[in-house]
Amino acid sequence: MKKKTVIKIMMIVCLLSALGCGGYLAYYYYGSFKSEKDVAMLRGMIGREDKEEAAQQENVPEMVMADGIMIQKKFEKLYQANHDFAGWITIEDTNIDYPVMYTPDDSERGEYYIHRDFEGSYSAAGLPFIDAHCRIDTPTDNLIVYGHNMNSGKMFHDILKYEDKDFYEKHKTFSFDTIYEDGTYEVVAMFYGQLLDESSEAFKYYEFVNAGGEEEFMDFVEHVKKMSISDTGVDVEYGDKLITLSTCAYHVKDGRFAVIAKKCDK
Repeated sequence: MKKKTVIKIMMIVCLLSALGCGGYLAYYYYGSFKSEKDVAMLRGMIGREDKEEAAQQENVPEMVMADGIMIQKKFEKLYQANHDFAGWITIEDTNIDYPVMYTPDDSERGEYYIHRDFEGSYSAAGLPFIDAHCRIDTPTDNLIVYGHNMNSGKMFHDILKYEDKDFYEKHKTFSFDTIYEDGTYEVVAMFYGQLLDESSEAFKYYEFVNAGGEEEFMDFVEHVKKMSISDTGVDVEYGDKLITLSTCAYHVKDGRFAVIAKKCDK
């Protein structure tokens, strides 16, 4: 009799666990679906320039005054809706087509949007955001942009596609347009890394924002090229502006995957 009771209890526990897991997964994927729906609405707020007019202006972006600063007209609605909006990142043939947020006064890393949507409400997916140590108005040597690696394949999950050389060969550039200017970036390196203890003296790619001089800048470039999965052969010179896309990876504890790229000349 006792044995049957134990079996029943175990079956009930297993059933409750399965229901709990199923409920969590449903909640997780619903959250991801809602996040993507919200982003689609935001995408629709980007102004579209007349192609003929833009050609006559030699691709010089049209600027407008918004609450005391000059920004790109195409982003006026998004910026007016939320002054934390910093720009938009797009990588072709991926799910990466998102607004990028910036809260330099929020915390050491500016992580306010790590679990918040554009309106500031809770969101498991969050939104990509710029490291608080970086600047976009007078750009730092390196812009660090973080995004979640979602199991649903959303947010920055697809930067791991750069692990595949064929994908890299077809996607050597991507765009990150800020409220101040448009930007096309050429991929320099892609690699697996790790969030290290603060006391560690090992190379920390996620701490490089501004170089103290040419030697420090080129030392960073040399390190990331040595770590790179593929040899891109892209030359980087002191004075080039870089961007780092970083997301979680699960090859080690506190693992990370990063893509480093340099801003192309117009």
